[in-house]
Amino acid sequence: MTDFTYPPKDPELAGEPIHATGYGGFTGPIHRQQRPDGVRFAMRIAPHHLNGIDRMHGGMTMSLASLVMGEVARAEAASRSPAARAKTLSFNCDFVSAGELGDVVTGEAQVTRATRSVLFLSGTFKVGPRILMTASGIYGIETLTGEEGGAS
Repeated sequence: MTDFTYPPKDPELAGEPIHATGYGGFTGPIHRQQRPDGVRFAMRIAPHHLNGIDRMHGGMTMSLASLVMGEVARAEAASRSPAARAKTLSFNCDFVSAGELGDVVTGEAQVTRATRSVLFLSGTFKVGPRILMTASGIYGIETLTGEEGGAS
């Protein structure tokens, strides 16, 4: 495997790092950048993100998508009520191509439909203009007191 070091103050990774815990802590580092057209997330592919043929592992790509779309769903839920959170109900991915060591993967997700208790999201993950994966997810909104609602 090729030696790899993160460039100091990488301009492609502008923004605040996401501090994921548990399994999510193995995914990054992932950076969140607020832009005029929404939030963009970025991650540089390191050796521990690769599969046996030196491409970004599909599970790693799916983990990135899950974290990014979860962050967007949580932000939407919190904008409705500070006591609300989002949980994944369904998550689907379609692979288009693979990233390579050193590539910067960017991800963006949008809420495409929202009801009182359910959010529908779509996301796109790219290296430059090349799409690596598209994803869609359905997230339930619940309050921290445990109240849940069904689809409306």
